[in-house]
Amino acid sequence: MKKKLLVSLSIVVLLFASCSETDDLPLVNEANVVSKMTSGNWKVTKFIYQNTTKTADYNGVLFDFDAIAVMLSNTGTVPVAGSWAVFNEGFDNDPDLVFTLALTSAEPRFTNISDDWYIVESTSTKLKLEDENLETGDIDYLVFEKN
Repeated sequence: MKKKLLVSLSIVVLLFASCSETDDLPLVNEANVVSKMTSGNWKVTKFIYQNTTKTADYNGVLFDFDAIAVMLSNTGTVPVAGSWAVFNEGFDNDPDLVFTLALTSAEPRFTNISDDWYIVESTSTKLKLEDENLETGDIDYLVFEKN
């Protein structure tokens, strides 16, 4: 009897010990990301494309995300428009949030960021994104920060 009690107690202790502090943190979901991105203007603070840093291509460019469209200002040319969305490509217990950006400009600096990006981190002031280039296997990085 004592042996069964000891085994049962050990199992309960192991279950509680396996929980981490991050288990209690709220999951990032589509609605949270959309809410953050539609608040204020954003700028690109990091863009690495095909192992080349291209962040300077976006100096001064402001991204204004609303619920269904994105407008860019200070592009040096005509204003650029486009669309964006966030969707969950994963499972309930393992979300895989994707940030899709489609800009209308034919300029390479805007076509290069028009893609499906995996959300790595989302805070009220920063959105970190990654995308694997299927041709080269390289990882491209895009970071937006609130202006």
